[in-house]
Amino acid sequence: MIRNKRRGFTLIEVMVAVAITVLVVTGSLLSFMYLMFLADSSVNLTIAVNDAQFVLEQLKGTPYTSISTYAVTPALSNLPNETTTLTRSVGPNLATVSVDISWTEKGKLRNYVLSTCILK
Repeated sequence: MIRNKRRGFTLIEVMVAVAITVLVVTGSLLSFMYLMFLADSSVNLTIAVNDAQFVLEQLKGTPYTSISTYAVTPALSNLPNETTTLTRSVGPNLATVSVDISWTEKGKLRNYVLSTCILK
């Protein structure tokens, strides 16, 4: 009696294995691309935080009476289409200052606001 000793995979088993592999690789690539987008976004947010802190540090060196007329110089341009808006509310003994950094990222407008209080 002769036995057929064929060993190996059937065509269906190979096709199922290839389909599963394609799904796993596609999911991994999509996740990788999303993580790359998040990394770029995180870098831009870090730059915005540093710019806002820079403006507040510059403001820290000005006299209290000059806070209401302080202008951001030099203009910041570390991010695409970056704009800096300084909002101040100066009272007799307390000033509230907010720095709003806005920029364009992937076609969308993003912003970061940093606020502080300054005593006379």
